[in-house]
Amino acid sequence: MLCSDLIISICEYSKDSNYYPLNKSLYESIIMVEKSAYWKDKYNNFFKNMDKKYLILNGDYNWKREYLRVIKFGHWLEINNEEKLVLQYMDLNIIPKEICNLTNLKKLDLSVNRIINIPKEIGGLINLRCLYISTNYIKEIPREIGNLINLKKLDLSSNCIKKIPKEISNLINLKKLYLSNNYIKRISKEICNLINLKYLWIDDNRIKQIPEKIDNLINLEELNLSFNYIREIPKDIPKKILINSEYLNVENY
Repeated sequence: MLCSDLIISICEYSKDSNYYPLNKSLYESIIMVEKSAYWKDKYNNFFKNMDKKYLILNGDYNWKREYLRVIKFGHWLEINNEEKLVLQYMDLNIIPKEICNLTNLKKLDLSVNRIINIPKEIGGLINLRCLYISTNYIKEIPREIGNLINLKKLDLSSNCIKKIPKEISNLINLKKLYLSNNYIKRISKEICNLINLKYLWIDDNRIKQIPEKIDNLINLEELNLSFNYIREIPKDIPKKILINSEYLNVENY
């Protein structure tokens, strides 16, 4: 059995977290050290030294991995606990989990980056009103998005999203939802519960059918369904709210 000092040295030396080639006992010991107060302190001190203690995560994390992640992120100086945070065109490939500690945040704009994942911690931004993550490489919307009950505008257009989570129905104050240019195959029936929705743009996807209860969206002013595979539009949908209807592959509507 290796002594604890040697295990700590292995953790300190390695900048990677892939220890799978090691035997199970050593692997488990290393992971335990990585979750210990030693690495938690290194993580905490990183933000304390910048006078940004409000960014410090709490919870059960592998603190070595979190520490290595935060020291690689080069935009901490632009992040403050204010009402607006704009990080457009930053070539970001992650959304730092720590952003989700910004309880004063009302507008978050992460458009035009290289982001692949939205962290589940996003659900902590309970005061958020506007969220823009368009033109990235997002593949999945986390169900925690449903915690953002004060959200009024959500723009996830031009990503790689295939499915809309049912938790989106919790966004009862949402007025504008943009999901254009993704890989969505069906409009989630839960969207039909968003009775305050005024703008729904879900054009340029792979949708074939409109849910029957879409007429529940009584406040809808703009509905963009163009460039999909839709063959029939429910008669209850007024023509005047359809945007770019000439690009709908529908006859006799």
